[in-house]
Amino acid sequence: MSSMTLLGTGTCEIEHQRRASSVLLDMDGTYALFDCGHGVVQRLLEVGVQHKELDHIVLSHFHPDHVSDIIPFLQAGAYSRRNPRASDIHIYGPMGVRKIIDGLLQVFGPGALQKPAYEIVVHEVTEEQFAIGSYSFDFISLPPAGNHGLRFTWQGKQYAITGDSYFHDAEIDFLRGVDLAVIDSGHIEDNEIAQLAAASQAKTIICSHLYREIDARHVQALAARSGYRGTILVGRDLMSFVL
Repeated sequence: MSSMTLLGTGTCEIEHQRRASSVLLDMDGTYALFDCGHGVVQRLLEVGVQHKELDHIVLSHFHPDHVSDIIPFLQAGAYSRRNPRASDIHIYGPMGVRKIIDGLLQVFGPGALQKPAYEIVVHEVTEEQFAIGSYSFDFISLPPAGNHGLRFTWQGKQYAITGDSYFHDAEIDFLRGVDLAVIDSGHIEDNEIAQLAAASQAKTIICSHLYREIDARHVQALAARSGYRGTILVGRDLMSFVL
């Protein structure tokens, strides 16, 4: 069964800590991770996905809360004796991702983050589309901060995931009419979430990247007054949806 699972929503148990908004896609047994911030490697273990099973990581942009767990993830592949990695790791991102990964490999030195049994393959995505195997994805710039969103179609339904983003026309176009969207809700206010919902008419919106408390019923009511006909939910870690 294919699924989308929220591994990090920005919520945390320790006051004042912040974690990334990260989403794991399972597409008929092919795993792809959207963003890899603090706490994500632990969440992968909690959903039963070993590091060696995840071969594709997509980075929306290079803020630390979206990339920091790349280091422990790569180290797990290099050092695990019980579950050694044998397959290549593919890392996708906007221009500059190659410099980031090459820099990490140089900082930690030979063998610390990679072994000869596999390669770390970096893909700088310069167009608005890329592929993972036979699966096609839209990779859309959502300013500011060099951020990108991921959009794809699966079994006739359309899905969208954002990294950091703000309320603007590009975000509305990105989400317009999708069946399920996971959005950054920490950088915009309740009324902007409501306006985004009404303008895009995304059928279900999951509020993630939570730097503050959000009352889903309140935001739902605001959106309904503006003509929104869908559903707004507040995400939580390990929340999962069947694709």
